[in-house]
Amino acid sequence: MLTLTGELLRPDELWRFCREAASAESLSIELSPAAWSRIEAAGAFVDRLVESGERIYGVNTGVGFLRNVVIDRDRLSELQKNLIRSHCCGVGEELPRALVLAMWVIVLNSACRGHRGLRRPTVEAALKLLQHGILGCVPARGSVGASGDLAPSAHAALALIGEGPCTVVRQGETLRIPAAQALAEEGLLPADLQPKEGLSLMNGTQMTTAMAVSVWSEAKNLLETANLATALSLLGVKGFPSVSPEELLIAHGHPGTLECGRMIREWLHDPVRPIHEPDHQQDPYCLRCAPQVHGAVLEEVEATETILVRELNSSADNPLVFADLGKVAHGGNFHAIQPARVCDRLASALTTLAAISERRVNLAMNGDRTGLPHFLISEGGLNSGLMMVQTTAAALVSECRSLSFPASTDSIPTNCDQEDHVSMGPIAALKAMRVAENVRYVLAIELLTAIQAIDLRKVEHLPPRTAAAHRMLRECADFLAQDRVNSHDIEAIAALIESGKLSRC
Repeated sequence: MLTLTGELLRPDELWRFCREAASAESLSIELSPAAWSRIEAAGAFVDRLVESGERIYGVNTGVGFLRNVVIDRDRLSELQKNLIRSHCCGVGEELPRALVLAMWVIVLNSACRGHRGLRRPTVEAALKLLQHGILGCVPARGSVGASGDLAPSAHAALALIGEGPCTVVRQGETLRIPAAQALAEEGLLPADLQPKEGLSLMNGTQMTTAMAVSVWSEAKNLLETANLATALSLLGVKGFPSVSPEELLIAHGHPGTLECGRMIREWLHDPVRPIHEPDHQQDPYCLRCAPQVHGAVLEEVEATETILVRELNSSADNPLVFADLGKVAHGGNFHAIQPARVCDRLASALTTLAAISERRVNLAMNGDRTGLPHFLISEGGLNSGLMMVQTTAAALVSECRSLSFPASTDSIPTNCDQEDHVSMGPIAALKAMRVAENVRYVLAIELLTAIQAIDLRKVEHLPPRTAAAHRMLRECADFLAQDRVNSHDIEAIAALIESGKLSRC
């Protein structure tokens, strides 16, 4: 059960709930009593404003460049439905169910704060929609991230009024059916939107923030995996298992460095048979500086978590209703610059993680440096071994570098220059998601080369946690005795990384 308050939602809690619930036929979600009180007060206040005839943006006027067009009172409900329909102009691949669900949770959590002006019946209708696992189909492209993620949010809301396609889960299978059919099968009625509600369902940063949360969650997993990969690479190429002495890392002064050094040493810790230091004096930077580089990434991940917590519990709408003050405030809380910057920062940080991982892959290929066969294969020449997996890693890192240009710096004015600075948050998010996927593959390649190096070196005893990881990896990829297709092994290890099981072993 997920209980929303408008104040306490955290990114790890949100993403864990959405990932698990996305494949279920039904799910459990509720609002706190205090949240319901705020929602009811805000809705009643908007109703009083409508009765007074006061002119309010998006309530009884058009929106954007059409903000000065006043709408007749008897057509205000029609206006809200038209806003949703007209803003459904997204294109391209559709978001996975977990992200659409996360968008809805973010909107509802924001509504709990009592500033959106959504009425209780509409919020209840949205909750029933989610509880029955009915999620609108949302194209991923077509939003610039201000005035909020309008197009994708409109697509998500379309199912609430019984229109457009949606997905449901039936007997473990995800089906794409008309929303009207899905509602009818569950005995639900389309929501009857009241003044402001269509706008309130669309305004906000819910798509960008949902995607930012997914990237942030994946970044944590990838960082933990990178620390494991470093430990395995150290064992495979016979690097210094101490990584860097703790006193040296303390002197560095950065908590991320200290923590990543500790995590790598933990993977290498063996209370029974300590690993002996090698004969050479220094490792290359990809090993020696791993705690510092990984630590910088860790600090970025931790910093962005703080921003995401604030955004998840914010009021990202316009205008905002303040029932206790008896006023409506117009502003720009819908601007997705904060989650957009999170995505740009994570894309850059993860690219750094991929870059140093690829260098460790390259090191493992070089028999002159490691004393192992070139490309980690016997009978080189007849066999090419893992030669080309390093090329794949290099290609992925290069793509990450291209994708890590910050989208949030690249505003294009829209809506007859009324919306003259936008966040490009969804673009930043889509790029960051692609970077995370690429990094997962790069780390899979490093893990593949590391366990091959370990087995070629005939290491008979591994530290306990590292041995468990080695066994798990060998269930995905057998020892390479002669050339075979390597893509299958990379995909299998990447899937293992994504599951999170590897970094927890």
